[in-house]
Amino acid sequence: MKLKEIINWLTICALYLTVLLIVAYWSDSYTEYALKGQLIRVIPYFLKINFFLLVVSLALNCKTLKDLLAGLGIKKGILLVVVVLAGFAMSMFLAPRTHRIFYDETIYMNVGQNIAFLDKAGMCNDGYFDHKKYACSEMEFNKQPYAYPFLVGLVFKVFGTSETAGFVLNNVIYALSVFIAFMIGYLLFGNFYPAFFSSVIFALIPDNLMWSNATSAELSASCFIGLAICSALLFVRNKDLKSLFLFSVIVPFSVQFRMESMLVVPLVIFAIALEDRKAFTKKSLYLFGALAFALVVAHLVHIYAVRGDSWGSSGPRMDFSYLKNNLRTNTFYYIDNRMFPRFYTVLAFLGLFFRKDLLKGRAFLAVWFLCLWGIYMFFYAGSYGYGADVRYSLMSFMPLSLLAGLGLYRAGTLFEHKKARIVCGTLAAAVAVWSFIHFIPAIRIIGEEACQARADHFYVQKMAAMLPDNSIVLTHNPNMFLLLGKNAAQAGAAYYDFRKMKSYYDRYKGGVYFHFNFWCNVDDPVQKSFCASMLDKYSHTKIAAWRDRSYDFILYKLEQSALQ
Repeated sequence: MKLKEIINWLTICALYLTVLLIVAYWSDSYTEYALKGQLIRVIPYFLKINFFLLVVSLALNCKTLKDLLAGLGIKKGILLVVVVLAGFAMSMFLAPRTHRIFYDETIYMNVGQNIAFLDKAGMCNDGYFDHKKYACSEMEFNKQPYAYPFLVGLVFKVFGTSETAGFVLNNVIYALSVFIAFMIGYLLFGNFYPAFFSSVIFALIPDNLMWSNATSAELSASCFIGLAICSALLFVRNKDLKSLFLFSVIVPFSVQFRMESMLVVPLVIFAIALEDRKAFTKKSLYLFGALAFALVVAHLVHIYAVRGDSWGSSGPRMDFSYLKNNLRTNTFYYIDNRMFPRFYTVLAFLGLFFRKDLLKGRAFLAVWFLCLWGIYMFFYAGSYGYGADVRYSLMSFMPLSLLAGLGLYRAGTLFEHKKARIVCGTLAAAVAVWSFIHFIPAIRIIGEEACQARADHFYVQKMAAMLPDNSIVLTHNPNMFLLLGKNAAQAGAAYYDFRKMKSYYDRYKGGVYFHFNFWCNVDDPVQKSFCASMLDKYSHTKIAAWRDRSYDFILYKLEQSALQ
């Protein structure tokens, strides 16, 4: 190896070492509390830079993508557009538009609100609107990654803050996911029809549709993992710097949707290794890899800062003790035909094992599925059968759809005679569509899960309309009111701080209100006693009240004369 080559490789190694030292020094120099405070200010800038580079890289690759799609022809192109638009329409109109995780989804959107208008990555515990300009005096760091709230914030910047904008964003992401499923299939299989069938099956998965009309992060996490894998396959196909640049900026963005999104890194490495091992001998791959590494510096520090968080578990977050139950539940999910069409699983097995061609592509899809399905086997809340945790299944749908699309295509090749192939393929496609139709009634049902929290959210919208100008409401969940443009703060902080409470009365001449909410009703002595103590401590007037089943939702006005 020549001296120049050695120097080049040493320079690349120095870049990686520099980034690693920055992460290590930053993480080790501050307490977890201090790190979280710094990350609130720093993360938005990392995401802005990453997203800007992503947009630039897409612009540079426009001709490449156009040439790739031009090979489809007009008829096939129209079919693809129809499926993508149908996916968007079903996402928007077929599944009920509702939050399914309370109160995580409103927290995501409030974090997006803070990123958009304050350049701060956190949820607001004391927010207000000064002449309609949003501000927050107390910010709390959220343990979840911030790429999805960042996208929400971009939408809020353009269209204004509203929950509707958050829902439409996920509808668009769903349609984009349908397109990405096609692109991956087209690059892997080299054939329009299995790729097309894959996108159709992806669009017709019931839980996929149900969660596409919510505002949770799992759909976007699945979408961007697919986008990163698509960019890796595009790089392997073209082997140019433009596609490598696209790949190097999509991967760091895609890892910042959920903690398990980090699995995309070994997946794209595996994809490149299967298709072109010689790519790992090129300096350009490692040079752009250093760029990708630098873009996730803040995210790596984020992971370090929240490493001790319980994530809602009283025991270990990840443990082998969860394997037996999660393995049984999450396996039967795909075969019991209750919320996932069993026929799609049959098609996936047909795509995985039938015939001997496309071995590399099938092996990659199998590993992709096993990674995003298997990671939850050891997670304390990883069971698809536990309430809203079925949302974790969304991460496995794209590779499974690609295998099922290949299986559906191969169903038409079981016979040598052309007419027999057409009949067999048409029959398989009809069964696939019928399997989806069977689930439409279930898709339309919201269900009992989190019904009291959903009622709380519904009545908050009514309460917000009753609040006078220049008033503030004290609540367990300020984010719901802040998204509606109303001043709100954490009730607990105000209850224990007399000076803060007095400042509210001095500042908000429209009055100080208390939201008797979901947490005041739950079977928890601590929460119930807090709400009761709040009302005992301050004289109050009941403004509005609703009862939903056994839960009371009440808006009180707290009197200033009660201050001691």
